[in-house]
Amino acid sequence: MELNEFLEGETLTGRQAAIVFFAFLILIVVSALVLIAFSDAFYNLVN
Repeated sequence: MELNEFLEGETLTGRQAAIVFFAFLILIVVSALVLIAFSDAFYNLVN
């Protein structure tokens, strides 16, 4: 499956769509945890 076909989503099965959705959700949660964990360091960079 070519990347463009995959991103259009027309040929995605429900299982593939669920995997993409949860991978994106996990990425958001991990990003939030990293920001929370290093918020003090980021704060010290600004001030």
